[in-house]
Amino acid sequence: MIKLIVTDLDGTLLNDNHEVPPRFWGIAENLFTKGVKLGIATGRPYFSISEKFGSVMDKIFAISDNGSLVTHENKVLMSKPLPQSAITELVTTARTINDAWPVLCGTDQWYIEDASDTLIESILVYHKKLAVVDDLTKVSEPVLKVSVYDLKGAEQNSYPHYKHLASRLKIAAGAAMWLDITRNDANKGAAVTRLQELYGISPDETLVFGDFMNDYEMMQTARYSYAMKNATPAIIQTANYVTEKDNNDAGILEVIEALCF
Repeated sequence: MIKLIVTDLDGTLLNDNHEVPPRFWGIAENLFTKGVKLGIATGRPYFSISEKFGSVMDKIFAISDNGSLVTHENKVLMSKPLPQSAITELVTTARTINDAWPVLCGTDQWYIEDASDTLIESILVYHKKLAVVDDLTKVSEPVLKVSVYDLKGAEQNSYPHYKHLASRLKIAAGAAMWLDITRNDANKGAAVTRLQELYGISPDETLVFGDFMNDYEMMQTARYSYAMKNATPAIIQTANYVTEKDNNDAGILEVIEALCF
């Protein structure tokens, strides 16, 4: 019996226009009625999850910033901000990469120091809580994640500049043009494991969905780990199953209906 479902957003639950499938809302209510716990695990910030899922925020588990923050019913279950020394190092490095911009992902808003139209437009796809500052290394708010928006491709262009930090920090592509960097102990898998521990739920009772490398650890927390049909090859290889339909055809909803109803 499935007791916990956790899904990624972009490329997984959401279609390519970043929209929630209309059928999701009825399925979610049926899950809540059955007592199944539902989590949203994403590289997006908490306030972006809240904007999309406001009507059910009191019922879902919000796993934001690639697992750096876990909240439920307005209570913080886990928080893992980056140390200031790491933020300074990451920002300084990003400034040297051509066609790439550093972004600080805070608990209340995101911060940039270059008001490039290209960068701003890419962020507005996800949310509107954005501040332009003179120096990202001077931001005092807790930072859950440092992201690099890279026009040449996160894995190809930015990742090599940070590869040497992989033993100290979690570095993963969150999308084709986004490189996400968090604490080494902060990832979606650790967040799912925390929920399993809190509520006495086993991997055999857990169902997860993902499509990109920031879902890698999460794929290892559940017997029912599903890569999206449109997922990157490494996630397809890691998951135990693959959806028959992609994110544009609401592939996860058919799986949920088959396994839970």
